[in-house]
Amino acid sequence: MKSCPITYKTVDQNIVRIVASEVSALGIFFIIYPSFVILALLLYDFFVRMIGYEKISPLYNIARVTSKLFRVKKDKIDAGPKEFALKIGFLFALLLVILFLLDQAFATVVVMVVLTACALLEALFNYCIGCKMYMLLKKFKLL
Repeated sequence: MKSCPITYKTVDQNIVRIVASEVSALGIFFIIYPSFVILALLLYDFFVRMIGYEKISPLYNIARVTSKLFRVKKDKIDAGPKEFALKIGFLFALLLVILFLLDQAFATVVVMVVLTACALLEALFNYCIGCKMYMLLKKFKLL
């Protein structure tokens, strides 16, 4: 049973992958040098992209400039799976902020490793964990 959310809106898959590489880099940096600033940036960025204000997203804007600079061809795909993954990413970022504020250093790093791994899979292999999660949630009738 393969199923992904469909919205009939499109996004540039290459921009999504560049943003995922930025999230990965921030995740790796956080694991080495834990900082609330990184978590706040991730939470803000996931939130503004999730509610449709990507024009004020630092990561999205860096990805657009990078894409133009390196003349990356646009690769339009349905936005549904990426929007679902974005919501999951926001929940991860929110959990990271909460864990950090509760001084749960180990748990924060574990959650960041998971988020970074998911972002790396998207960035490097175009493998979207969000789509797989959506399929499981549908299978168990949780969506």
